[in-house]
Amino acid sequence: MQTDVGGFRHLKMAIKISCCTLGYARTATLEDSIRRIAAIGYEAVDLFTGAPHLWPSDYSQADRKAVSALIDKLGLKLTGFAVAGGLLGLQYSFSAHREGLRKVTLQYYKDNIELAHELGAPLFNILTGNVLYGTSREGARKLTMEALEELVVLAEKRKVILGLHPQYIAESPLMLNVDDALEMIKELKSKMVKIIYDTAQQNITYRNFADDIRKAGSNLCYVHGADNDGIRWTHEAIGKGTVDWDGIVRALKEINYDGYICTQSWSEEPNDVDTVMRDSKTYLDGLLKSAQK
Repeated sequence: MQTDVGGFRHLKMAIKISCCTLGYARTATLEDSIRRIAAIGYEAVDLFTGAPHLWPSDYSQADRKAVSALIDKLGLKLTGFAVAGGLLGLQYSFSAHREGLRKVTLQYYKDNIELAHELGAPLFNILTGNVLYGTSREGARKLTMEALEELVVLAEKRKVILGLHPQYIAESPLMLNVDDALEMIKELKSKMVKIIYDTAQQNITYRNFADDIRKAGSNLCYVHGADNDGIRWTHEAIGKGTVDWDGIVRALKEINYDGYICTQSWSEEPNDVDTVMRDSKTYLDGLLKSAQK
């Protein structure tokens, strides 16, 4: 059976697993990160588009073709991008107090749309960005929505899904949970705007996994999968924290989600990313296999 989601036709299948290069950004090149992910046994990859990884301003046409060729050579499927933003990219904010920064942010996201179209990535995440003291929430949201409306025009033209990504409270007050994202989707009125659900972020900001997944329903296009203790802003191995993964998988199956859970790693302290990614895959493989029985 085939379905048509966000303009992309695909076979209806079970939940699948991908892995993001983000966790390797401090210790390995993009190309080495992709090779490591393949060596661990992943069949799909998600690329971080901040420096020193696939930053659009840094990667030439030849560089991009080489990355695409490497992914194909390793037998991987490209499932999406993870953009720089939030605490990992304070220079990017749709509501920045300086007009120049707002223009830089808008261009960065436009570049990501073009890059996704070029490499065949179906989607990437949208982060609303930091809001500085002196900028009201209402004013910041207005600026953000104006920018998103402009991005939607290009996304519809390039057939790239914009995944609204609710965030950790310290990163942005504008989109904290699924309800906030659904309000934006209603205003933007585009089939190319969906929701990316981040389990590690929501374990700190709004720990209501099953209900939020049910609310998202058919608007859910991707899951960023990681774990933590519910206190510290980290992305640890799945199954090593307090995230209710059994409940999450049950809720995903309930809404007939057949997309990807993309494992991620991030820590303020040195960590062995290979181990984190391997442990996450092992845990998810077991959980998904059990859920299919």
